[in-house]
Amino acid sequence: MKKIILVAVICMLSSTLFAQLSSPISFGLHTGLVSTKMDYKDADASSIKEESKNGMMLGAFLRVNLNKWYLQPELNYVSRKSEVVVDGNSYDIKTKSLDIPMLLGYKIVKLPLFKLRAFAGPVASFNIDDSFKSTLESVDEDFEGAVWNAKVGAGVDVWKLTLDVDYEFGLSDVSSEFLKKNKMYNVTLGFKFF
Repeated sequence: MKKIILVAVICMLSSTLFAQLSSPISFGLHTGLVSTKMDYKDADASSIKEESKNGMMLGAFLRVNLNKWYLQPELNYVSRKSEVVVDGNSYDIKTKSLDIPMLLGYKIVKLPLFKLRAFAGPVASFNIDDSFKSTLESVDEDFEGAVWNAKVGAGVDVWKLTLDVDYEFGLSDVSSEFLKKNKMYNVTLGFKFF
């Protein structure tokens, strides 16, 4: 009789655990590094040197699980840094934005405690603050209030931890004068609360 009760308790606990793991909606927080490069308009490519700088990202995500597919809207605060050198003149670029990705993903491997995912989708990026400084001259750069980017990447879920690596590229120009589209590599680590 004791063995039957023990088996019943183990079955109930494991079914509760698996029911929590396969919840149709997940919510979590994530943070990570952002490596950004920006293209420069109206200049000879041989005279331009672009250098990536690391910024940071902090945000929240909601994942709606649809069997192997999922939708993942996010709300992220992103601080980007980049440097462009044109004919020996260095320009330091810093932007802060509120980004709203809307990702569609597919679970390539779907196990109870491990998932391998691929995802892609558009990103609306709303400018909060920016600076464009030069070491040799005064520059007044007019940054766009909102730009569109696209994101493609892959991720791994282990229990409640998520690790994502993605490439984000600009669909619209960052500014009206000097800067064109930006290119970013993002690495984020997150935790799903449910």
